[in-house]
Amino acid sequence: MKKIFFLFISILLLTLSSCIVQSEEKLIIELNPGVDTIEVGDIFIDAGVHSNYAYKTLYPTVLSSDVDNSTVGVYSIIYEISYLDYYKTVTRIVTVIDETPPSIALNPGLDTIIKGQEWVDAGVTVDDNTNHDVTLTITGSVNINQVGEYLITYQAVDENGNIATIFRYVTVIEV
Repeated sequence: MKKIFFLFISILLLTLSSCIVQSEEKLIIELNPGVDTIEVGDIFIDAGVHSNYAYKTLYPTVLSSDVDNSTVGVYSIIYEISYLDYYKTVTRIVTVIDETPPSIALNPGLDTIIKGQEWVDAGVTVDDNTNHDVTLTITGSVNINQVGEYLITYQAVDENGNIATIFRYVTVIEV
């Protein structure tokens, strides 16, 4: 009796499944929500896609991905699914940005001098997260022949326009 019932159910399912109208509209591929804008150097985690045909879950193929998290730019990931003779693709756009200013630090130096003594600027050390060139501008001067406090300003600008500024105070004293 169980065998006959099982056979009946199997035949019924085959009959019903052959009645389903095949259609490209039933082929669905959609991007999963995800973080698609990242800071240069950060790890990009692909949220992927979900896809199905009617009630059947499908597994996509990544046709191409040019995401480079070490370089500022706009990148794409193209996913594809196929079922029967139907194909669909969807594209995720990933943007890599640089909003981090360069790091800048004063080099140790002699910043209190006696009137008339030569002052040598010890400078700064500059580093940027993109490893590209940074423009350093130094403003201010020290009058070694006049007692007072002098301000030297160092400004570093990376190629994405992020700015970092640091100050050095030089004191000229009289003995």
